[in-house]
Order: sequence, then C-alpha cells, then structure tokens
Amino acid sequence: MMGIERAEVIARMRLAFREGVSASRFIGDMRVAGLSYRRTDMLADWRDVNELATKEGLARYVRKGYVPAERSAELKAWALSKEYMYKVRCETRLTPDAPVVTRFVNIMSDAPMTVEAIELEVWERSFTQSPPKAAEERKFVLETAIHRATE
Repeated sequence: MMGIERAEVIARMRLAFREGVSASRFIGDMRVAGLSYRRTDMLADWRDVNELATKEGLARYVRKGYVPAERSAELKAWALSKEYMYKVRCETRLTPDAPVVTRFVNIMSDAPMTVEAIELEVWERSFTQSPPKAAEERKFVLETAIHRATE
C-alpha cells in the first residue's frame, strides 16, 4: 500500500510545486487527505520533484553530437537498472491535418550517450514496434537526462 500512496503523493507534489505551495503545507494537506508517510521521506521526495522541475527540459538544448553535461542532468538516488536514463519526447502526426500526439519514452544506458545516439535509439525502437504510415511524421527530442547517484 505504501508504494501506491507514495506514487499518488508524488503526482500531487508536481502540481503543488507548480502552484507555489510550501512543503510543510503540502505535507499537512496530505496528512488530512490520509496520504501521509514518514515526514523525512516526504521532504526528500519534495526536494527530488523540485530539482527535477527546475532542470527538466535543459537537455533539449544540448547539441546533437554532445553528451549532456552533469549540470544539465539530474543526479538521483533512484533504483535505476542502468547508470543513465534519458527521457525523450516523441511527437507523432498520422496525417498533415491530424493533431500531434505526444508521449514520452525512457531510454536506459550504462554509458553516457550523445543526443544523436539517444534519438537514433528511440527512432529505431519506434519503427520496429510500429512501422510508419504513408504521410506519418515523427519527431524525437531529448527532454531530460538523469544520472544514477551512488549512495
């Protein structure tokens, strides 16, 4: 049950942070809603979400042949299966008059990758999973780079 509660709190945390709610007020609100867990863990999650929100999107300004620098990458103590995780925004338009469908894909790697290599990896995976239609347009943009921190 704790994992589901924590995931729900983290989802609400992003919205509260964007609205300018303080950490202590947010924790109090979650306690009233019955979604409270250890205060120390909630504050750690608040800092993680806060840092992720401030650095989110910085990787999109890195040039194609370069690896995202440590200052533009998140340093997280998450239980990642690999050393690096890259969040890529995928925009698809089936026909020229159809709306753009946006989704996000995570690419994991043990070695740092260039922006070009990341987008190529997503491109290859995208076309092996669903072959393109005649007038379909696909665009891939690196949004966020996350580096696993050693504890």
